[in-house]
Amino acid sequence: MSIFFKALFTALLILTLFVIDPLGIRVSAEKHYEDHILRLLSPFFSDTVSDEVTVILLDEAFLEQTNTFPVSYTNLARLLKVINQHSPDAVFFDILQHHEHSERLGRWLKALDRAKSPVFMASDPEYDTPARLSHSDSLRQKIAAVSSLAAVSWSGEKHYYPMQVESQGRSTPSVAHAMYETYCDKPSIICEHNDAPTNLTSSMIVQWSNTFDPRQNRYLYVGESCLHQPDSAIGSMFDTLWSLLTQGLRSEQELDDRLRKQCPPLLTLSATSLFAPGASKSPELKEALEGKMVLVGYHLGGGLDTVLSPVHGKLPGVFNHAMALENLILKGGEYWHVPENIGVYNLSIADIIEISIQITVLFTVIWYRYSHLESGQAHSNPISGIWPVLLIGGLILASVLLSHLSLDLGVANWYALPLILMLDLPIFLYFLLESLKKRLQTINQRALRNSRVRLRLAKRKVKQKHTIIFKEAK
Repeated sequence: MSIFFKALFTALLILTLFVIDPLGIRVSAEKHYEDHILRLLSPFFSDTVSDEVTVILLDEAFLEQTNTFPVSYTNLARLLKVINQHSPDAVFFDILQHHEHSERLGRWLKALDRAKSPVFMASDPEYDTPARLSHSDSLRQKIAAVSSLAAVSWSGEKHYYPMQVESQGRSTPSVAHAMYETYCDKPSIICEHNDAPTNLTSSMIVQWSNTFDPRQNRYLYVGESCLHQPDSAIGSMFDTLWSLLTQGLRSEQELDDRLRKQCPPLLTLSATSLFAPGASKSPELKEALEGKMVLVGYHLGGGLDTVLSPVHGKLPGVFNHAMALENLILKGGEYWHVPENIGVYNLSIADIIEISIQITVLFTVIWYRYSHLESGQAHSNPISGIWPVLLIGGLILASVLLSHLSLDLGVANWYALPLILMLDLPIFLYFLLESLKKRLQTINQRALRNSRVRLRLAKRKVKQKHTIIFKEAK
């Protein structure tokens, strides 16, 4: 009975710390290990980069060429005009325009209104209140009248990517969700009923790929890292795993060089290429933009609009929307969902399953310790430490399969489960190893005794032979 109460007390303590998390350890640990798993599984995200998404960067070279920051309305209109001449399926500008900052605003609004393809403009739902969007003199009202607003900022989602952003009593689709809806409207695309944009509500764990478009250096030279695709998926995963396991033996620069992919995960262009002579009739630009979902965003040194990719490190913020869209295009409704809270201490179904397994493991460990190790039963049955390992391993495997195949929660939510097995494995196998060691000692002692017996017999035979020889000699 005392064993039961000790286990119960420890389980309640673990549950309390897991739920309350006063130091924020669980949240930070989840993010840390989630990044590791996303990095390890990046080779399996897709064999190749999809040919549906293109990113255009308003980089330093473009700002030096146009000599304006923020990009003027005249240049924005010219940029959109060139993009439209290559017939994209949709265009998104990751630029928050809250106040008029240059001349010829009318030209920019006219370009938005005349665009042949849907144009989405960045929106902060907390700033774009119903009152501001209905005020005739508001710049936000003027932009909303000639384009569609898509949310680029939100709160309460941690590092995850929502499908809808609720604010001011209104629901605004995120960029990836809004553009995926346009993608599903293409005549050549069939989005299944359960993958339809209206059915996508759960936030996303954005997966990143370690592959890149083989045409990348033709459009924007990034370096030799864009010349050779990674090795096989298994080889890339084990190479990353080895780098993580030996990170304490490497310098930060060496570790960064081994882990961080330099080549962007999607085909990326500089906006300077759209201002080059003949850009409106360029066959290369037509190949990169025609029928594509085009996302335009800033890329400035020391810029604030950045995203930390577990595979690529710091990237321009527009890549967060682009990769979320890529996840929807490749996986539809089977993207990795963030498990929703069920209303009990802000716990999700993933938390409850994880807590259940942790408590099960805890009781198993304590029971095994007191009923086998303390009583010495493990010596008489050396394989008694194997079945608890099989039990826990089976529970972990079942949990991962359930979350990944049925609930679409993804392996990233289950980072702690393999660690549970790794930490408890020595406990269950300790006396098995001890028993094997004693058996080896017994075998060695038996072999030594046999050797001594054989030696005594040999000596006896030699002595008898000498006696016989001595008698014959007399």
